[in-house]
Amino acid sequence: MKKDVFIVDKYLIKFGAFFLVLGLATTLFDTDLYYDLNVDLGGFSIPINYNGRTLEEIQLEYGSDVMIYPTEKPFIKPIIAFNGLLLLIAGIYYRKKENKIHIIWDALEKSKGAKMRDLEVSLGLSKSFILDNLGHINAQLGAFYVYLSDKDQIVDGRLIEEHNLSLTCSGCGNGIAQKVSLANLEAPMCNYCGAPVPVAELSKLRSEILNQFILDDASPKVEFDNRLFITLLILFPPAGIGYMVYKKNFAFLTKKSNMAKLIRDLKGAKV
Repeated sequence: MKKDVFIVDKYLIKFGAFFLVLGLATTLFDTDLYYDLNVDLGGFSIPINYNGRTLEEIQLEYGSDVMIYPTEKPFIKPIIAFNGLLLLIAGIYYRKKENKIHIIWDALEKSKGAKMRDLEVSLGLSKSFILDNLGHINAQLGAFYVYLSDKDQIVDGRLIEEHNLSLTCSGCGNGIAQKVSLANLEAPMCNYCGAPVPVAELSKLRSEILNQFILDDASPKVEFDNRLFITLLILFPPAGIGYMVYKKNFAFLTKKSNMAKLIRDLKGAKV
């Protein structure tokens, strides 16, 4: 599955670059930028500079019946370029932020959870950044991670409930029958010899539990109107970005509610 957290970044970069180039090109090639006056010769005009002459002298030079008027320095075109620059900067900002979020997501997806300190050290990201952007990950299909403040770790929300673990200890051969939470990153131990349960057994059980949940069905079907978004982005960029943020937040809150219901429905499930 392609991971595209913000979506908006590619539009911001494309439209920002387009408007920046358009605004700069049309401004730089606008003759009004370099000349003082336009002389209307009937059907076409030529730009000229004062070159030390007065307007009256120029009027006498071209004739009293010729219309001479001051050039209008480009105004809208530089604004287009400036808005394009702002969009481009915003797009680059979101793209860099998205790349960092992908790193967090990849780490959580691989391990189904991690201790916060381990994430900070291995990813080089602050705890506040990770927690602030966990919602962006959870707004995506197939992701539902929960921060357990008492254990200072992030786990897959589908593994929070306790499940029956029943197997033979590889250390002493006695049977292990425990009720464990697969969100616990510490492997449970044999009650007889203290040997930890093999990681492979826990991974197998985790996979079986995760397969019980269909996250795509729990994810809200939020309609994102690309045409409306692009129109807002062109006419008033903050409105376009606001529309995107609203849709993303709505998707996350709805999905969080749906996942909470799924977990309640499957509470006490046995494997």
